[in-house]
Amino acid sequence: MWRLLREGIRFYRPVLLASWGFGVGIFFLVIAIIAVVGSVHDLNEMIRAGVQLPTAILISSMIAGFIALGTEKGENRVRLHVTLPIPIGQIALARILTPTALLLLGLAAAHVAFAVLFAVAGSPAVWLRHLTLDFIAVQLLFWLQVALALREIIELRHRARWPGALGSKAILIGVISLMVLIQLGPWESVTIRIAVSAALVALVMAFTVALFLRCTQFTS
Repeated sequence: MWRLLREGIRFYRPVLLASWGFGVGIFFLVIAIIAVVGSVHDLNEMIRAGVQLPTAILISSMIAGFIALGTEKGENRVRLHVTLPIPIGQIALARILTPTALLLLGLAAAHVAFAVLFAVAGSPAVWLRHLTLDFIAVQLLFWLQVALALREIIELRHRARWPGALGSKAILIGVISLMVLIQLGPWESVTIRIAVSAALVALVMAFTVALFLRCTQFTS
């Protein structure tokens, strides 16, 4: 599993770096436009907020994760991995951990950018801003994993009878509803939101692995 994960990160590293460059480039383009046509107050407020650049890095990392999912589907990399002498369970884990690792690398880069911006501009409650960034990251990771789970449900529907996929759809819809409640509900503690969201992410990942193993059984 770790070998597949390392190879996946190395394979998609240029995509991740290109996504970061694109996101950071858009951020500085917006800064330049505001500097030209906006007021000094608007420019100072945007820089002082210190959230746009880290968020751009996170979104770019999620886009890299979606590109990884699309490339895996287009190149039939799973079919190639199945031919290797690696347990099918480890292949399933590597599939969900590769886009996760890309987003976590983006989270680390976003925290570094956050720290630099706050060191330059200065702001109170820095730790709270970092927690907010973590909450954004776990939400992006959730929807990235949901996309992978949806792919497995579609695959299951094609390989099994239609009723066999109804239960999986109901479970995924229930988990998505819980995430929406976390995002929109009257939760005051960011830490609790992060913990519950991370638990839902882990649940979706386990669910995706189970679906992958079931689809593999139908194939065999």
